[in-house]
Amino acid sequence: MAAPAPHRTETLREYHWSAERHGWITELCEEAAVAAPEIRSLSHYSNGILDFVVCRAERAPLSSLVTEADDDLHDESLPGSRLLLCAQDLGTVLRPLGTGDLMRTVVANGRGGLWGGRVKPGEYLAALADGPDRVPAMDDAMNRLVTRIRTEVHRLPDELPGGDLEVKPRLVSADTENPALRVDFGTAAAPVPAYEQRLRSLWHHHVNTTDLQYAGYYRDWTLVCVGDVFDAPELGPRFMDVSVRSRRTSYRDLSRGLRGHVVRLTDALHLVAPALAGQAPIDRLVLDVQEGAVYVAWLSPREFVVGVTLDQTQVARAEARLHGLAHALGEITAQSPR
Repeated sequence: MAAPAPHRTETLREYHWSAERHGWITELCEEAAVAAPEIRSLSHYSNGILDFVVCRAERAPLSSLVTEADDDLHDESLPGSRLLLCAQDLGTVLRPLGTGDLMRTVVANGRGGLWGGRVKPGEYLAALADGPDRVPAMDDAMNRLVTRIRTEVHRLPDELPGGDLEVKPRLVSADTENPALRVDFGTAAAPVPAYEQRLRSLWHHHVNTTDLQYAGYYRDWTLVCVGDVFDAPELGPRFMDVSVRSRRTSYRDLSRGLRGHVVRLTDALHLVAPALAGQAPIDRLVLDVQEGAVYVAWLSPREFVVGVTLDQTQVARAEARLHGLAHALGEITAQSPR
């Protein structure tokens, strides 16, 4: 049986982008788009200016909210441009944490998603996925693309966007209580001892010193429960510049301050993937910095959980663990008092 023909793509360039001078970057982007049909389009930017877009040749129209009529180049780049503007502001918010630059942002719901990333200062990529279950493949492809451009074109080191899936976890056994685990309850928590104990147990089984080192659960933007292992001796070197107390305060402030950013991220995402009625407008947000990542996972339109890893190699594993915690929270809160 003959192999299926590769899907077709087209490249739309701005007048200033020269194939003779910048061709290698264009070729790498075109290769990535051909290899990952889950990518609807990907855009390349230099110093805030759009350079080119690589698109699937066959694609459905974007949302009617995209207003540039008969201009495929700018229509396809608009959602990514908006995402990168949001990421610029979020990077400023994250910088005082001392974990490096924001280099990858993913925002998604059950109908699609957006990816935005920094190749190096002044050079950025964005990508769109316009269907269910396409975001993970888009995310993986774009992480590899950024790494190829950094290492093969610019001769810069790999920053491991998305983490290192080949690094094996080194988890401490969950059979004994981690003495470094600290769990606190907020004003949205039900003052029921059994409920609090179930939350403590969830944090004990999901938060650890290897990957997911912090998690906070919020309802209606009010804290229910938060816990971390920042006091563990093995994490001590990660708090030489920013103290444990400052980190805890900063992550709570970040969680409370996300509301306005989420509105803007939702506006960008809905150009590609409008949410269905009754569903959370976003169900996944990743803010991947040079030393770890911050994640947000929505349980419902009213509830979300924030997670943090401080280890760049464990970024993918930590996100998977946070989604496991979110799933478990959804199960126990459905029968618990609120």
